[in-house]
Amino acid sequence: NLLRDLPPTPQSDYVLREKFNNTICDQLKQIDQVGGHILVHGMPGSGKTVAVCQAIRQLIVKENYFKPYGCHWIKIGDITEQQLLAVLRSLATEIGVENTECIQSLIEINSKIKQYIQCNNEKSKMLIVFDDVWNQDYYSYLTFTKKSIITSRFDHIRNKNFYYYIPATENLTDDEAIQVLKKRRSKDNNYELTNNMLVKNAIHSCKGLPLAISIIGGLNLRNDKEWRDIIKTIAKKDLPSQVLTHDYNFNLFATFQLSVNQLDEREQQLFRLLGVFKAVEISLQSVISLWRPHGISEIMTTTILKKLNQRSPTCVVHDLIIEYLQQPIDHQQSFRQYFILLNRKLIDGYFKQCHGKWFCHPYDDYYYQYLIYHAIQAEDYNIIQDIMHDLKWMNARLQLDNTIYNLCVDMENAIDYLRINKIENWQQFQQLVQLFKRYESTLLIKSIDLVQAFLTLDYNIKWIRECAFKLAKESKNENDYWKIAVINDNKVEGIITPSKSKRIGKTKCDHCIAAVNLPSGNLRIVGTENNWEEDCRILIMNYETSKIVRQITPYQPYIRNLVFCPNSQIIAFQSIPNWNVYNIESNQKLNFYENKLQIQQELDFYQLNFCPMIDNNGTLLVTLSMDRKQIKIWKIDGNTIQYADKKISVDYKIASVKWIDNGSKVMIWWRKYDCDNHGKPLDRNNWINECQVQIWDMQSWQCVKSLEVLALIVQRENQYLPTCIIDDGLPLESIHHINKDIECLVLSFTSMGGLLILKNYDIKLWYDEQILEHNFLPFPSFINNNSGYLNIAVSDDQHFISIRSGSRDLYVFKVGNGQLQSYFKLKSSHHLFESIFIPVKDRLLVYDETNSIYEYDIQEGSLQWKTLKSNRNTNDVVPQPKSLMNVCTTGVFSTIFSTCYRDYQRMPLLDDGQIIDSSYAYISNNPVCVQLFEMTESEKYKLKVNQFQKQACLIQHEHTLETSYNKCYIYDDLQSVIVIQTNWKGVTITQHKPYLTKRPLIILAINLFNGQHELYRDKDHTDWWDCIYMDEYYLIVSTTYLSTKKFVKYYQIGDWNTKSREIATSQKYDISNEGAACKITLPINQSTDDLPFKSSPLKMNKEKLIEFWGEKDSNLFGNVPEDSDHIELIMIEKGNDFVILNQHAKVWIKGNNYSFKSFNNEFSIPRKQNVWCDKFWVGFNTKTKVIEIYEVITAKMHQIVPFPYFDVWGIKWNQKESSFIAFDENGRQNCVIERI
Repeated sequence: NLLRDLPPTPQSDYVLREKFNNTICDQLKQIDQVGGHILVHGMPGSGKTVAVCQAIRQLIVKENYFKPYGCHWIKIGDITEQQLLAVLRSLATEIGVENTECIQSLIEINSKIKQYIQCNNEKSKMLIVFDDVWNQDYYSYLTFTKKSIITSRFDHIRNKNFYYYIPATENLTDDEAIQVLKKRRSKDNNYELTNNMLVKNAIHSCKGLPLAISIIGGLNLRNDKEWRDIIKTIAKKDLPSQVLTHDYNFNLFATFQLSVNQLDEREQQLFRLLGVFKAVEISLQSVISLWRPHGISEIMTTTILKKLNQRSPTCVVHDLIIEYLQQPIDHQQSFRQYFILLNRKLIDGYFKQCHGKWFCHPYDDYYYQYLIYHAIQAEDYNIIQDIMHDLKWMNARLQLDNTIYNLCVDMENAIDYLRINKIENWQQFQQLVQLFKRYESTLLIKSIDLVQAFLTLDYNIKWIRECAFKLAKESKNENDYWKIAVINDNKVEGIITPSKSKRIGKTKCDHCIAAVNLPSGNLRIVGTENNWEEDCRILIMNYETSKIVRQITPYQPYIRNLVFCPNSQIIAFQSIPNWNVYNIESNQKLNFYENKLQIQQELDFYQLNFCPMIDNNGTLLVTLSMDRKQIKIWKIDGNTIQYADKKISVDYKIASVKWIDNGSKVMIWWRKYDCDNHGKPLDRNNWINECQVQIWDMQSWQCVKSLEVLALIVQRENQYLPTCIIDDGLPLESIHHINKDIECLVLSFTSMGGLLILKNYDIKLWYDEQILEHNFLPFPSFINNNSGYLNIAVSDDQHFISIRSGSRDLYVFKVGNGQLQSYFKLKSSHHLFESIFIPVKDRLLVYDETNSIYEYDIQEGSLQWKTLKSNRNTNDVVPQPKSLMNVCTTGVFSTIFSTCYRDYQRMPLLDDGQIIDSSYAYISNNPVCVQLFEMTESEKYKLKVNQFQKQACLIQHEHTLETSYNKCYIYDDLQSVIVIQTNWKGVTITQHKPYLTKRPLIILAINLFNGQHELYRDKDHTDWWDCIYMDEYYLIVSTTYLSTKKFVKYYQIGDWNTKSREIATSQKYDISNEGAACKITLPINQSTDDLPFKSSPLKMNKEKLIEFWGEKDSNLFGNVPEDSDHIELIMIEKGNDFVILNQHAKVWIKGNNYSFKSFNNEFSIPRKQNVWCDKFWVGFNTKTKVIEIYEVITAKMHQIVPFPYFDVWGIKWNQKESSFIAFDENGRQNCVIERI
């Protein structure tokens, strides 16, 4: 089949327009030889599609062009991006591209098909036709083929440079029109058409439009009177229409009416109902839903559609016909009234088809894409509200779209309708839209169930949870659903909910992003995907829609920096070591010219930045040479970058160059000495403790300000002083400039910084403490006390600065009058990569190692700002009031209600000491928490046990421990808690150096109720014991000696009246270069002392591995990738179940004799009390922030529970496995999750 999906154009129905046809054929012959692309443009009904079909059929069938693969015909039309993606996926599969189902973007599918065609040269010979392209943005996604032809009703000028442009001849000649009339009339009609003035007048009346001529021919006119009547009908211009997209200057609708009149009355009624649809492919199911209330069965629907020249499974009605069908029959009825009526009939048909449950409608692409649109057009607010409550319908819509944006747009349109019509509860649906945007990065995870998501996300919105709970209760035959019963996260400072979340990138190496505002106000983000890997790509994302609009494949897949030009058309990226500058609109690389003739080949700049100011003279950029001793100014002129004859050279390494004052000036600074990578002098005997700062005016290219600041300072109590002691000094790391109200510099030294007021400033002020305090205002001490580099960003309007202290804490300050006025803190559970202030808008974007972008609105009042009373006394902080909801004042757990659905409750924290360890259990099916504290005001340790019972009856126990411990365990329905000392924190100071005191392992069992205890002290002393495994009966620990030697010891755990004891023999193994594989077998009979142990090198050849371990275990140990960092694997087996831990004590494989599952570093199985379960086991994905519940026997996914609150390190199930406690690394945050 060489004419794949080519529409039929039989000679019995269509005429050949020779001149138009020859033009298309000539160009097609040329692209068959050398490749190329054709754009055929003409108004709707002009016959361009028919002409292209005829030309292709002639060349392929009769003249053997485009062999051996022929052509593929693709109908596009007015479709969404998601629909286009589905069309291109289908095409890719058809031509032989594999694994297209996982592709989620138009950029990716375009790249995938292009790569496939490049690798399969024969496939480059095929012709692909894209018929009726409406959206000009889609052209960039259709560039994968070497030979193509596009038809379009729109004259997109920018596409003429890439395509050979052929305008359609819109009017048929008289001879061509008469040929059409002859073909369309019945065979028994002998009325003379040639040389007939009436016929010619009729042709001229409808302007020779092929569609109109074809319809007139189908009327089968037989005499002069009928021809005169048709001339009168069509000669009058159409009345102004609310829907016509083109002005045809004659009565086109009347022409359509004459054709419709030939149908019987029932068929006319059904045909007119089709006017409710949008001019896109309409699924058969939607037509069935529309016609069924009128007594039309599915079989009858198919039959009638065939009579109307429609083919199953979709119905396509020409958009001009759709416009005609939307005109009311009753002239007393307005267009709006009639259109509302049509839409109500469609909504009623949908409602009956799905029996009132919107998610139960048969799979129908059109239905899910346009249901809300039709509900709004029907002006039925009850239906709108009903749909907006149906989370399962929304879930199906998201799975179809794979984007939040389209659904949110529809919902916002519905909200506007409800608000304008003053429907009371429109605000709650606004909350739902905000929830979708806030958790977009989570909700788009594959297999996420929206009902499950809203049972655990955002506990502030009660009505959404109640809606999700109702749907979950009704889903008796589907997967289990889980809800949060109790949660504690309210007292962790800095946990702030973002307003939006997005995702870009896939790995932790995708560490940099940049942002720019388009002239339209939309935001673009540039980032990497699979950085440092062979398939690395640079992606440009539309922030609002989350769609990838451009992509670049770098020559070197090692991207260190990304910079976006403010004009939004140019990006620069540093692909180690060189910089590349691209125009993303023309997809061209820009070359640097030292002069008009000489291209600068080496682009190994140390730094490159675009000027934030754009004017008619072009865009400027500044570069810093790789030796960091020279800066140059460049100007972008078209697709070239010309040297602007402006440079600065200095003797020392320039630390940084920045644009300031909206691009009108450049600020540079350098240390006045040769320094190491940490900013400290290389020559310790000959250096000056100064840095030079210069500000250059761009217009005059003169230095307009020059000053010196200290290069190294030291902190003494609350004073910051110059120092000549290099090892103690804190080097200057960065300088930012603020010129709002009062001009100042933001200085960042290692681990501290502050604002330096430039008024009356001189470097000598640093040596006068009393005067200095008026010019240098240090950052608050809660920032300065953190060690490490302070990453600082200043907003474009200079109202805000952000300071990243450490890797996870971000402080945002409001600046005014040369002071830090107020602040709020953002605390992340992941390493932060970037923080970006969005120009013009008061928004902050934060990008972290999970590849998530979080947006925060930093308008005052939106966040819990804290006022700084004085920058000079930084410890005096006055927090502004903040509201907390339902905070309990005692205990760890809050009330578990007896009702069928429980509200979320907050659990308070115990703040009188540092939590060393924690453990959880169920006693009488009630959760119990034990926490081991190191007290802040003494060196003692305290054990706190909080047992929660129904009706808020709390039992608390406290036990003071004289000896230091670092592990605690509590078990189901046991009266005792176990504390263990596996290492010693005390340090003994000798004359030479401090060393860790060796201590024995200690096991202490304490009675929960009377405090009686039983202590076991091991005879061996060591620096550190690693706890491998512990349950109610056994403790297994290991320690290292002689660098690569380890030994394992076993203990049987007693309780408060039974002594713990060492059992079995200590086992030794080696963790040298070959690694170690170990296996410990736990007994089913808990009374035995026999715990078999085996070990071998991990890296052995397959034969030796099988010989030592057997087939099953060797397959597990041999499954380690060659590039893995696993050097030690310990398998613990109990009956049919097993778990394999790596050297970091993380679960690598979990399974049984029937199935198993392995995990990467981004996925962890919380080990604490979660190893052996009867029904389920739980894992936590640190990248996507979801809890994954698996079935024990099959190791298949049971449910995904979104959980953005904290990283789960521990899990404890109750006996029935109908609920579990999840808690973080040190037990400060915890949550009870129950099965519905």
